[in-house]
Amino acid sequence: MAEGAIRPELPARIGRYQVLGYLADGGMAEIFLGREPGGGPVVIKRILPHLARQGNFVAMFIDEARIGSLVRHPNVVSVHELGQVGTDLFLVMEYLAGETVSGLIRRVVARGERLPLALGAYIVAEACAGLHAAHELADESGKPLGLVHRDISPSNVFVTYQGEVKVLDFGIATAAHRLTRTATGQVKGKFSYMSPEQCRGEVLDLRSDIFSLGVVLYELTVQRRLFKRPNELMVLKAVTQDSIPRPRRAQPDYPEQLERVVLRALARDKERRFGSALELRDELLAAIGALGIADPQRELAGAMAQLFAERIAEKRQLVKWVRLGSDVAGHVPAGEVDENIEVPQAMAHTETEAPLPSMPAHPRRGRAWIVLGLVTCLAAAAMLWWYLQQRDDAPVASPAVEPPPPAPAPPAGFTLHVDSSPPGASLFIDGKLAGTTPFALHLDGPRKLTLRVELAGYAAPAEQEFAIDREESLVIPLAGLPAAPPPQPPAAPAPAPPRQPIAHPPVKKKPGAKSDPFQRFD
Repeated sequence: MAEGAIRPELPARIGRYQVLGYLADGGMAEIFLGREPGGGPVVIKRILPHLARQGNFVAMFIDEARIGSLVRHPNVVSVHELGQVGTDLFLVMEYLAGETVSGLIRRVVARGERLPLALGAYIVAEACAGLHAAHELADESGKPLGLVHRDISPSNVFVTYQGEVKVLDFGIATAAHRLTRTATGQVKGKFSYMSPEQCRGEVLDLRSDIFSLGVVLYELTVQRRLFKRPNELMVLKAVTQDSIPRPRRAQPDYPEQLERVVLRALARDKERRFGSALELRDELLAAIGALGIADPQRELAGAMAQLFAERIAEKRQLVKWVRLGSDVAGHVPAGEVDENIEVPQAMAHTETEAPLPSMPAHPRRGRAWIVLGLVTCLAAAAMLWWYLQQRDDAPVASPAVEPPPPAPAPPAGFTLHVDSSPPGASLFIDGKLAGTTPFALHLDGPRKLTLRVELAGYAAPAEQEFAIDREESLVIPLAGLPAAPPPQPPAAPAPAPPRQPIAHPPVKKKPGAKSDPFQRFD
């Protein structure tokens, strides 16, 4: 796992493990470097204390440990133990010396270098092997679990200094036997690496992970962010609608065979994608073979040694100190490298979606067309020369030709197109109802607008401000709300008591307590 800076409030121990340093934190857990009783380094992931009392978060944490322990594969990080001591709920994983793919890309960009294409393809091919093992998991009766990772991204693919590749973090994976469930329409994951169907909150299968792998493959080999945009709504639009630029536009020497693999993995129609991670791996290995790399793991280890020489030395010394029982406080390397480096965005593209490239023309056929074109040009030139020789030598005045009137100037400004998924939502612009989606708004010039959509039965993102300075199309996704329980009939009033000499008015029974308004969170 990645390492990070030490925090002063480190716990001394978690369970039977000594805590040595702070590595990172996430949405619901914090991660530490630890020492096992035998002296070796481990990674400890502990649920945040304020979430340890909430049943849904505890169930999600247990799900991650269960799924991680079921997936036993060399290309998946190993989970050693799930434990609880007092209020501490934690899981223990193997310690990995290496870098995330995110850190690898940033280091290459920071040094102005280019990762060999075969090595980028190899990293994704190895991640495919680990994911295929997860996708194929079945229960004791042989029934497939239907596991989908849902969070494949450069930060969840890890490359060791020995050239091994590991898939990390099954924290939001879906499977048939999870303790927790995700409500229909609920979106989880990193938006820039989600599949179009995941952005729309649809039911997912393993082909969603294939799309995410395609994004990682694109960014590893082109070294540009494919769906990087200024805000989350524009990212969702980019994933679901924007054109996908061909890798060969950024790198003319990009192999056509590898480009076909990238574009098929990124097909928005999941029926056009690879049917399994194993199928994608086979195609990648074929592309690697065509590039002439005999031992890609050895080549990858060499590249890592060249890129991260100082980090390798630091972590080797760290592991040595851990095994000797030394105090490593202040010596834990930072978790990520070159965090201030921005990976550039992929170039814009005019096609709606890049089709699969056609096969190259036969070389002889191409030469024949060139010869035919030259003959045609020579014949046209000869006819023109003969015609000029037949003309009278006296100059002939040509009639005056008025220049064409200037083309009318295009109207100033531009149009903002706003739609929702599904359409028909009420659109509020700067807090005022403007109409229903789809909606077109003409702007005279650059302007900042605050947009919000509302549709009965759907949850929408919060209001968000956009800086509009050109023709723009926005699609705002709406997630379906869970069905409300049917209303309960009112309690029948208690019968009036028999008349007494001194009548007291009957006391009406208050309605029963309402059901818990909070929905189950996954």
